[in-house]
Amino acid sequence: MKKLLIFIFCLLFALPTSVIGLATEDENTVKTKNGYYDIDSPEYETDIALLVNADTDTVIYSKNADVITAPASLAKVTTALVALSKCDDLQTVITCSEKTIDSLLGTGSSIAGLKAGEQVTFEMLLYCLFLVSGNDAALVIAEYFGDGDIDAFVAEMNTYVKELGCKNTYFANPHGLDDETIKGFDSEKQNRTTASDMYLIAKKALANDHIKKISSKYGKTMPATNKSDIRYLYNTNPLLNSYSYYYYEGAVGLKTGTTDKAGCCLISSATKDGYTYISIAMKGNDQYVADGERRNTAYLMCRYMLRWAFSNVKIKELADSSYNVGEVAVKYGRGNDYVALVPKDSISAVVHKDIDIDNMKIEFAKGFPDEVDAPVKKGDVIGKANIVYEGVHIASVTLVAQDDVKKNYLWAMFNWLEKIMSSKAFIITVIIIVVILIVLFFGTKNERERRKRRKNRIEIVKDYSKLAK
Repeated sequence: MKKLLIFIFCLLFALPTSVIGLATEDENTVKTKNGYYDIDSPEYETDIALLVNADTDTVIYSKNADVITAPASLAKVTTALVALSKCDDLQTVITCSEKTIDSLLGTGSSIAGLKAGEQVTFEMLLYCLFLVSGNDAALVIAEYFGDGDIDAFVAEMNTYVKELGCKNTYFANPHGLDDETIKGFDSEKQNRTTASDMYLIAKKALANDHIKKISSKYGKTMPATNKSDIRYLYNTNPLLNSYSYYYYEGAVGLKTGTTDKAGCCLISSATKDGYTYISIAMKGNDQYVADGERRNTAYLMCRYMLRWAFSNVKIKELADSSYNVGEVAVKYGRGNDYVALVPKDSISAVVHKDIDIDNMKIEFAKGFPDEVDAPVKKGDVIGKANIVYEGVHIASVTLVAQDDVKKNYLWAMFNWLEKIMSSKAFIITVIIIVVILIVLFFGTKNERERRKRRKNRIEIVKDYSKLAK
């Protein structure tokens, strides 16, 4: 019986410990992958995907975002940006040249139905560019703002994106059509980009009121022109269509695109509760079957990422300037041999709603000192650190001293003397002096003895003289 009671008590004491251990293991429920949040991607995930908080440029989710691919009609965003950088008068009337319109004959590409000699306002050309993704509109714009030279305009497009910071983007034309006779992306006749570069372009475009307004419009009536009656333009982006399977309330712009090389592509954005997110899906397809119908995975993925962002990610104040991050040793400190480290400013970042500062790690940046010299004043910058959650970089922070630490000058002096006396230079100097003294001692020994003998002889003579007297 006694043994049985002991066993039962041991079991009772062990049980709570096990439960606490399990709770600790399950505490970090937010999954991460490849240095970003893992959004539990659905089966229709595209080959390339990127989700970014545009307020802070924080990458929330990334998949193959730096892989080079074809932009398709996403190239038209840059066409609009360059044209608007040259002219902000949307009522400028532009005449469509016959050469430009005829150049698309037989391509089977998307067009707005513009006619040779048709006079259209710049504004309507932009609607044709963004809503129906008209390649004819792209060429007309490029020809007009390139002073009749489309290639010159395309060169300006490439200069423009380089200045934005794009590293892997090149445009061969203003509409994004691929040259199907060329394999790969090394040719100067082939368009190429990455999702990371397209984010920079998209953010710049959405900062332009004209582009933001036009690309977010689902339907637009195009007035009659000298060559055509009224036309009705509808956006190829179904996230803007309230009757569409893909509809996302609050979606803003931006552009669709589809070619064999690019696959199905979409850049979309949304602003809600003070947050703005940009989602980019590329290399998708329209073969995914849902509810018995084929669906476009780029549209599904963009919508999914936006929904996930607004449901799971928030801007949080992780810590204020009094939060103790750690400590660093203080050399010759009086009263303290360390000083506490705190953030220079409060730390705010875009993070998953289910994690906070206690779930994160503080990693000191390269070159962070192991020790600082006294005296230390409150607020002195000690170094920088990174806040990391399960491999995801959350924020960078400048760390400062929380308190003053005075210098112990007596201790510093003793340490200085000890350092000098234990140094190789000091020891070598002492040895040299000793050697010199020894050499001098033995080198003058004979001379000292001669002097001593001479002195003795003089004393003896003196003694004799005294006796004689």
